[in-house]
Amino acid sequence: MSVEIYVSKRPGYTQARRHNRVPASFPVRVVSNSSLRLADEARDVSEGGIGLATNSPLTPMSLVPVRLELPTATEPIEVLGRVMWATDTAMGLRFEQPDVRLSDSIGRLRAAMERI
Repeated sequence: MSVEIYVSKRPGYTQARRHNRVPASFPVRVVSNSSLRLADEARDVSEGGIGLATNSPLTPMSLVPVRLELPTATEPIEVLGRVMWATDTAMGLRFEQPDVRLSDSIGRLRAAMERI
């Protein structure tokens, strides 16, 4: 007598990024529970997301409005972000809404970093 055991696999989430990150250092304002957080700073950024240094990371999978003040943009860019991971001093956000201004500004930031 033989017994066969089937293990169904749940669909997994991949951590693979579509866009390479650019090292960065600029202020980022994240709104959480209607309160403005001022202590967040970008560590890296791409067209798809941003890594932040922060003193108060948010819960993974939270949706939060984000205001980016990119050095290559003429005005702040507001996008919706999802917290994908968090540690005691950092968190990573995925941008949920594509924005042409964001892509253009990050493209200029990437070009500037390549010249250095």
